[in-house]
Amino acid sequence: MSLLDTAKKTVDEAVKKGARQAEVAAFSVREALTRYTKNVIHQNVVSDDFGLVLKVVVEGNRIGSVAIDSREKNAVSNGLEMALSMAKVSRPDPDFKTFPESKTIAPVGATYCKETAEFSPEDMALAVKTVIETALDQNKNVKWSAGAYTTTATKYCIANSLGVAAENDFTVAYLDTITRAQSTGQEGSGYRIKRSRDVKEIDPVTIAKDAAKDAVESMNPKQIPLGEYEAIFKPEAVSIFTGFLGRLGFSSKVYQQGQSFLRGKLGTLMFDEKLTLCDNGRDMNTLTPMASDGEGVPKRAVMLINRGVPENLCYDSYTALKENRESTGHALPKVGRGFFSEMPMPMNEVISSGDASIDELIEDTKRGVLITRLHYVNPTKPDQAIISGMTNDAIWLIEKGEIKHPTLQMRFTESVIRILGNIDLLGDKSTLEQTPSCIMPAIKTRFFRFTGHTEF
Repeated sequence: MSLLDTAKKTVDEAVKKGARQAEVAAFSVREALTRYTKNVIHQNVVSDDFGLVLKVVVEGNRIGSVAIDSREKNAVSNGLEMALSMAKVSRPDPDFKTFPESKTIAPVGATYCKETAEFSPEDMALAVKTVIETALDQNKNVKWSAGAYTTTATKYCIANSLGVAAENDFTVAYLDTITRAQSTGQEGSGYRIKRSRDVKEIDPVTIAKDAAKDAVESMNPKQIPLGEYEAIFKPEAVSIFTGFLGRLGFSSKVYQQGQSFLRGKLGTLMFDEKLTLCDNGRDMNTLTPMASDGEGVPKRAVMLINRGVPENLCYDSYTALKENRESTGHALPKVGRGFFSEMPMPMNEVISSGDASIDELIEDTKRGVLITRLHYVNPTKPDQAIISGMTNDAIWLIEKGEIKHPTLQMRFTESVIRILGNIDLLGDKSTLEQTPSCIMPAIKTRFFRFTGHTEF
């Protein structure tokens, strides 16, 4: 029996057992991982995960939900009994109206790559070997590389008692590396990652060469004063900002809870007019396009920021019906051992690119920094979109349009609104990169505030 048939059959059984409405998500995930550090593979594993997420509604808008990891008849029946029992003793949910009704879902292009799904442990080990050896061959000062090669093949199905029956399958692969170089003094660090639905698009040689180059050129970093700098962010760093836009602002759940930094500001100029951000779950240039969302609602393009003006929020059916709206197709798929988010969020963000290459972004900088990526970033004042974290791997000081020297890593505290409200230039198509939830160019901003030094 297919996953979708399992979901539909389970919905029928839930209704027979007394559910007023029922929704069942079924998923299978096969993930392979080869992890390496200091030029040695130390982990090579494959896991197969399966799950059913059973959600039932009984009279009085009482809801119960259970996740199980078996499709055996007894396990499913016991899961349904448990969900119904939980629903009967739960408090009524006055905001729940109904699960979504069935709508026509137009297919998207090929999101499942057989070569990725069948990429073997030997294939992954060979790619890692290529990364390690290529990096060592680039420069005598390269010492070691570390990172991971991961492939994932996912099938997700959703059915409910109102006729929804949708399925999506997709593959994702990524290879990343951190390369360290040292002669005398402090070591340098370079980072690269490539993601794709198709493993054939991942080139270990290019990844290794680029990371090794940054590692060598960032050796012996110097400390720079605290304060404000112009900043060039590569796409991996930009994705941190757009991720917090979704979590802290454009999710309708956060907005309805009164915690969104967009409260009272939709339709007003809030960001730089150069910034246009659309979330389009059907865009084949994003990493995981899908025909429908986690509730089986058709995906579509939603303009989030139009020339600096925030225009729309991301809704699932629950949050949409609280405002008598329609879902925008942003319910997250219920995938992963029952640990999933009920928060609708943008997952296929696209920032319109500009016309500046990385070299041109550097040439336009009077005194600033070039940042590879950010890490340990957390919100400090979510309702104001203020975040704090650190830079990571290669970072350089720029003066009068030229890179002067690498710098020690820095701690920052900044407002995402201020960063994206003061854009000097947007990178061109040559700077575009895919991240898990975005495709975006490099960005140069007028301000970025460093608040602390590190010793590395």
